[in-house]
Amino acid sequence: MSLRPFFLACAALALAPFAPAAAAPLPPIGGAGGGLAILRPCAAAQLKAAIASDNSAMMHRELVVTLTNTGSTGCAIDGFPAVRLLDELDHPRISAESFSRTPKFFVLSPGQSAAFGLRVATGDGTTTYLTVPTLAVIPPGDLKPLRLRVALPAAPTLDVTAVLPNTDFK
Repeated sequence: MSLRPFFLACAALALAPFAPAAAAPLPPIGGAGGGLAILRPCAAAQLKAAIASDNSAMMHRELVVTLTNTGSTGCAIDGFPAVRLLDELDHPRISAESFSRTPKFFVLSPGQSAAFGLRVATGDGTTTYLTVPTLAVIPPGDLKPLRLRVALPAAPTLDVTAVLPNTDFK
């Protein structure tokens, strides 16, 4: 007796939970109907990025970028955003990122904002960096960027802080 049909059936069962399911709306936070709630990371599609402040100091610029939940459900944020400085052809112009502040898990309700800081060197006293027109921000837990039009120097290192609730960001 061949074991091949048995192994094929086991393989089919093992893969069944990973088969794509029909697209269904995500349940709201709080588990409406008494069910278990699913808290998803904040996707770029439900966020709006904006520059809240842009200050220049000696040989660097410091920006505060806000992420506002424009969706109809809450979502989770925990970690650092990925940032890219993009040239006119959307090519990334950054070689390294450094990270500061301690990440904090929190829920971003509809209409609420979170913020993170970005520090960019404008030069080292002898070198002038290429200026790029676009800042791409990829929220923690997502892969899709939010684009902001802002002229920034393509410095060799960017300092990025953790995303924090707007009330905690100073």
